[in-house]
Amino acid sequence: MTAVADAWQKLLSSWDDQQTGYLPRREERFSVITRTVDEVLGDTFVALDLGCGPGSLFQRILAVHPAATVIAVDLDPLLLKLGRNALFNYGDRLDWVDADLRDERWHEKLGVGRVDAVVSTTVLHWLDPSVLLAVYRRAAHLLRPGGILRNGDNMPYDPGPVTHERLAGAANDRAAQQAFAVADGLDWQRWWAYAADHDLLAGVAGDRAVRHERAEQVYGPRDDDLTPSLSTHVATLTDAGLREIDTVWQDFDDRILLAVRDPGRAVVYSRSTDECSSWRRGTTASYNPVG
Repeated sequence: MTAVADAWQKLLSSWDDQQTGYLPRREERFSVITRTVDEVLGDTFVALDLGCGPGSLFQRILAVHPAATVIAVDLDPLLLKLGRNALFNYGDRLDWVDADLRDERWHEKLGVGRVDAVVSTTVLHWLDPSVLLAVYRRAAHLLRPGGILRNGDNMPYDPGPVTHERLAGAANDRAAQQAFAVADGLDWQRWWAYAADHDLLAGVAGDRAVRHERAEQVYGPRDDDLTPSLSTHVATLTDAGLREIDTVWQDFDDRILLAVRDPGRAVVYSRSTDECSSWRRGTTASYNPVG
């Protein structure tokens, strides 16, 4: 490995370390998503990774399933550059797509009309419920009959079980404090400062700031009070036409949801996008702004 390739790998590892600080069972979550896909789809499949970041999830999928291919979608130019350079050796098994899931035409950049699986981790909680519905609807259209969607993310408890939410917040805070207590432990803010100052990424850090500023002008600032709760995810997946929706792994409010495109039924919607605003809103986890 050359010095430059080694530097890219160290950057990718620092991202994983930072994320694991907030999600100590992150690798277990990855394993559940990765190692059971073939039980439903077989050895050969095309997976769409929504909000892929630098590729933490899909590189594990490709490593375990050598006949699989991945389409990786993200909007962050810094994370895309990091992933492209650190994970350059997958060849035609991997296609990077620069697209914003808030753009209703994001799917037009994929170059395919059908995929076997849609996966995502620690991303979709950033979306307002109306946008989440639109993304899930598009995912349902892209999935072939019998295809699956798996989303691993923070999905807050619905209003009511205050003790559950308090325990989840305490566990998350404790994990983060332990992870970032050491001098070189990079939390969310420090990791981005570190990446922006790194020789390999400094050139794209300015582009990232400009892109995010423009996106905020188009879509408005994110409302943290609209973090989708578990019931919102289930409702949007149902209205998107997916079935067999349930939690297949859970650590407090860190969950993996599985949904299936029913092979025997057409995708039918029962609510308009605007009606999402009246759904029960989840609460925002207090421990970190992971994306």
